[in-house]
Amino acid sequence: MKKTAVELRIQQSILDDHDDPDIQRLRKNHICFALLSLVNQFYMLERQCRNFGTDVEIHLGEIQMIMTIHNAQGIHVNGLAQKLGITKGSVSEMLRKLERKGLVRKEKDPLKMTRLNIYLTDKGLLAHQNHICLHRKLDNLVIEVAEEHSPEMLNSFTSLLNDILMRLAAFSKG
Repeated sequence: MKKTAVELRIQQSILDDHDDPDIQRLRKNHICFALLSLVNQFYMLERQCRNFGTDVEIHLGEIQMIMTIHNAQGIHVNGLAQKLGITKGSVSEMLRKLERKGLVRKEKDPLKMTRLNIYLTDKGLLAHQNHICLHRKLDNLVIEVAEEHSPEMLNSFTSLLNDILMRLAAFSKG
């Protein structure tokens, strides 16, 4: 389920509420609250509009499309739509935005002249590289914290999280 910006802001304001005694009790006593806060923080970081070292703002959907194009240079609109699970119209609209921002370029397919292949420009490649760098920094942050704990504790915690995920999946089904 896709969350809207308003839903995220409401959720974040509840998570940040330091005056509500019920929220304070949840914060102190419930792993669910800690997990929700953690996931929400990562999600908010991911959704932030950034320039990724370029002179234009790039939104989450745009950087994800840039990443998809990077991994399949020369892909065409239909291929992108299939890969991303969205309509050709949505792909075309986003490509127009990315093209205006100088992040992608279209070229006629030499084998099928009615089809346009999509490539990253140098600026698009820079944005992709900086996006990957951002994720490496986040990974390093998690690794740094994890290294402060024993391997046994991390294995137990990972097992706990996986068990929670399986039970949540079953819970949501029925």
